[in-house]
Amino acid sequence: MSFGFIPVIISILLYEFITQDISIYIGAGAGVLYSIYTFIERRNRIPHFLLYGTTIMLLLLALVTLVFGNCCPSRMFPLTLEISAIIPAFFIYANRKASIGHRKNHLNKCCKQQLSQGAVSATVSTRVVLIIAIFHFVAIAITLLIAQPLSNTTETILFQVCPPAVFLLSILFNQFGIHFFNRFMEQNIFMPIVNTKGDVVGKCLATDAINKKNTFINPVIRIAVSYDNLLYLQPRSQRCIMDKNKIDIPLECYLLYGETLEQGVERLLTQAFPTSSRKELHFSIMYHFENKDTNRLIYLFLLDIKDEIIIQDSLKEGKLWTLQQIEFNLNKNFFSSCFEYEYDYLKSIICTREKYKEF
Repeated sequence: MSFGFIPVIISILLYEFITQDISIYIGAGAGVLYSIYTFIERRNRIPHFLLYGTTIMLLLLALVTLVFGNCCPSRMFPLTLEISAIIPAFFIYANRKASIGHRKNHLNKCCKQQLSQGAVSATVSTRVVLIIAIFHFVAIAITLLIAQPLSNTTETILFQVCPPAVFLLSILFNQFGIHFFNRFMEQNIFMPIVNTKGDVVGKCLATDAINKKNTFINPVIRIAVSYDNLLYLQPRSQRCIMDKNKIDIPLECYLLYGETLEQGVERLLTQAFPTSSRKELHFSIMYHFENKDTNRLIYLFLLDIKDEIIIQDSLKEGKLWTLQQIEFNLNKNFFSSCFEYEYDYLKSIICTREKYKEF
C-alpha cells in the first residue's frame, strides 16, 4: 500500500526540473493512471486506499493551482505536498475501524474480505509513514527554535530533501517488513500429517516436514502440463529435497494445514497460470511415495493448456516433450523418481483424450 505515495514522490522530484503547476499535474495524472490500473488488474482486487487518498489530494491541488496559480512559496512546495499527503493517511489511520463498518453488512463475502485486506494493509502503511513524518516535523520544530535564522543548507535538507525521503523511507520500511514477515511465516507454516488414505491425523511445521524427512507423511500436489499431446517438463530446482536438477513436471507444492485439496490446487495454479481455464484439469492418481529423502502422499493432476503462448509466458525453464522422447529416456536416471512412476498414468489420460477426439 505504501506504493500509493509514488505520485507524490513524482511531483516532488519533478519540481526540481519543471514548474510547480506542471509537476502537480503530472503527479495527479500518474495517480489517476495508477488507480485505474489497480481497478482493471485482474489478480488484485484489493482497494488501494492510500493511493486513492493521495490521488484525490493531488487532484485538489491541481484544481487550486489551475484556478489560483502556485499554491505555496517555492521553497515550501515539497513540504506542502508532504503535509497534504499525510492528511488522507492520517484520516485513514484514525478511522481504520469505522471506515467500512457501516457498509460491510451490505457486501458479499468476497467484497468484505477485499475491503478488510485493503484496510489492514493501508493501516500498516500509514502507521509507518506517520511515525517517520512525526520525526520530520519534530526536527523542523526543534531546528526553528534553536537555529534561527536557517542557513540555505538547513532549509534545503528540511524542506526539500526530507519530504520525499519520508515517503521513500516508508516504502523501504514496508518492503522490509513484508520480506521479514514472509521469511517468518515460512518458518511457521503448518502442514497436515496424513495416513496413506489421505485422512488428516495431525500437523507439523513446514520446516519439520523438510528436515525430518520421512518421519511422517505429508500431502503433496503435483500438476503436469500438456499441450497438443505433449508434456511440458523442466529441471527440478537445486532447492528441492530430492532429485535435484532431474527433469520433472513443472508444478509441485505441499498442501497446507487447514487447506482443502481444491484450495491447494487453486493456489498452485493461480501462481503459475492465473488466467487459464480450470475445466481442462484432470485428476490422475493418489499414491504414497517414500524414500530416504521424503515421505509423501501425492495427488497427481494433468492440466491441458490450449494455447502454447500461455505456457511460454508462465514457464521459462523447460520445454515440451513428445511421448516418444520421454519413453526413450525412461529408466536412465534422467527423470525424477515420481515422474518415472507417474508417466504411465499421464500417458493413459493423454491417449484416452486423443481417442475420444476422433468421435
